[in-house]
Amino acid sequence: MKNLIIFICVFILLVFTYTFGRVDKEILDDVNVASAIGIDKVEGKTIKGTAIIPVFQADKSIGNENFVEESTLAKEVINKLQNKSADPMVTGGIKVALYSEEIAREGINDYADALQRDASIGSKVFLGIVDGQTEDLLKETLGNRGTGYYLRTLIEHNMEIRDLPDMNLHLYMFRNNAMGMDPYLPYLRKTGNKAQIIGLAIFKGDKMVDVIDPVNLFFFKALVQNFSEGTHTLHLKDANEDASIMRIVSTRHINVEERNGQPQVTFNIYLQGILSEYSGEKTTPAVVEEIVSGLEKEIIDRSEKMLKKFQELNTDPVGLGYIAKRSKLRFDEEQWKNVYQHIDIKVTSKVDLIETGVIE
Repeated sequence: MKNLIIFICVFILLVFTYTFGRVDKEILDDVNVASAIGIDKVEGKTIKGTAIIPVFQADKSIGNENFVEESTLAKEVINKLQNKSADPMVTGGIKVALYSEEIAREGINDYADALQRDASIGSKVFLGIVDGQTEDLLKETLGNRGTGYYLRTLIEHNMEIRDLPDMNLHLYMFRNNAMGMDPYLPYLRKTGNKAQIIGLAIFKGDKMVDVIDPVNLFFFKALVQNFSEGTHTLHLKDANEDASIMRIVSTRHINVEERNGQPQVTFNIYLQGILSEYSGEKTTPAVVEEIVSGLEKEIIDRSEKMLKKFQELNTDPVGLGYIAKRSKLRFDEEQWKNVYQHIDIKVTSKVDLIETGVIE
């Protein structure tokens, strides 16, 4: 009797597994896997979507096939693109989603939300803003492993070892929905037959309001996150020489407190690095001291200037409001909106060069 009960249970389990546990399979040769998409403005509420499909050639090289369609809805663009594709088009392979600056100035929430609602698309998809038309950039054959892969690795390695702060679809949606912070996205341009990151697009809500140029990216990244493996070149005006600092480890501490009845925010930025190259004759202790003090001053000057501009634009990409809400002052959203543009923000910096040597 016991064996019969076990047999029946196993049989039922197998039936349920077979009936409900099967997964629809898609053979890669029978589908078109989109690797990148772009959204451009046309007229009125009409938008133009461009999808890029990697094409694997017989000689093992990878080309691109592009599809372009227009609609008033982001998701409908994908549906219309299906009509132009000989095989079913799937979105699960999308690595990068780009938006023209014209679209970004009007707001990209509807388009980002369409991506987030697609269960086949991962939350780590990179988003980016393009100076010009995304179609022009995506139709260019970039790299030797497909345009989508090229754009993803371009953004990814600039976040890991260069000056771009971390950002993807998940982080964008979090920053856009959280109280006291605004998003930012890589700002790209088509240069010849290449794509180039030329700055960082700053948002207020889901609308682009400003661009941080490349010279300030390093300092913005130091304001918004801790990082390692950074590099920076400092120009010494008095000596008219240049110094390259590498393997930079940057940490920051943000303090929100009340002074004389008013909130004050202080950024304490600590930077540690290695002096890898100096254009002068040799690195004497006096030269090292000049490099350290010069970099400390540059951190303070550039950071405070950016923070002041953010206040003028009433945007908070650094996330001060998010931090203030969790500080001992316990600001709520309405209180912070009333004081943000008028609070006093200070930056202090400390730089240590742990290795210098004698560089000629």
